[in-house]
Amino acid sequence: MSTARVLPAPVTKGDRIGIVTVSAPEPARAPGVLARGVEALRARGFEPVTAEHTFGLNGYRAANEEDLLNDFHAYVADPSIAAVICAGGGKNANRLLRGLDFPLIAAHPKTIVGVSDPSVLLTAITARTHVPTLHGPSVMWDWGAEGAPPETADHCTAVLAGEREAGRIAAPLGWAFPGTAEGHLVAGCLSSLRCLLGTPWEPNWRGAILVWEDAFKPVDVLDQALTHFRDRGVLDQIAGMVVGELVGCEPSGGRGAIEMVTDLCSEFDFPVAFGLPFGHTPLKYTLPIGAEARLDHHAEHALTITSPWTRTSPGGTS
Repeated sequence: MSTARVLPAPVTKGDRIGIVTVSAPEPARAPGVLARGVEALRARGFEPVTAEHTFGLNGYRAANEEDLLNDFHAYVADPSIAAVICAGGGKNANRLLRGLDFPLIAAHPKTIVGVSDPSVLLTAITARTHVPTLHGPSVMWDWGAEGAPPETADHCTAVLAGEREAGRIAAPLGWAFPGTAEGHLVAGCLSSLRCLLGTPWEPNWRGAILVWEDAFKPVDVLDQALTHFRDRGVLDQIAGMVVGELVGCEPSGGRGAIEMVTDLCSEFDFPVAFGLPFGHTPLKYTLPIGAEARLDHHAEHALTITSPWTRTSPGGTS
């Protein structure tokens, strides 16, 4: 498969957006929340549609692998669907990895959006097809959240449309190790990305800017995961790291996450920034996995996406 980046079309008002469940049966357990998310997407001018097994319930998953993959692949292949958004999260999206039809996805490049557990699928898809995917709000826990910050939907809508201004991430960042770095973006939930280590779907870490977050894990568990990345050789290869806002990740033995990451990364020569709102935070930025990015502690916008993530964008940029 070619290593050239394959860009999907921008997604704008009037476009149909397919909603799929790829892991936990969250829509079945909270259908009203999904309904609010659908209405929020519709209020932004999109036409949301739900896949056959979106509301499925099969133990701790919505359906078996074959049914969930069929839903996903059907929307990927459907020319009337402009984008696919994951309904929610879970813990077992990696069950779908071996069944992903990468040639089909590459032949029908379109924007795929997810957060938390589904970030394992987003990263694998970009790694194998070179189609940028979006680490952004889920239908249930972001679009459907009561009192959700409007900035989350604003930024996601701008990124879906390919607006280059949306690539200037406005969040102020703190720095453990200041510096500059340029490289392709690998972004996701740390414990989900860890599922790709040593698999055929592991991303190219060479020169990457690794942006990660996690939720509801004590710092010693985060240490275990990040040490696995170190011992796999990932930290020898990346150009920079951004640690997101960590939701519910309590200190262990009196040591917090910033202290842990600073200690673990001190032997490496790349910049490390902290505090990006993405992932499990209510206010979140949408990040195009696979796009080129620049991390710069001197810049007004410390994290900037420097390459297009859609085929065309307003102003003629492509």
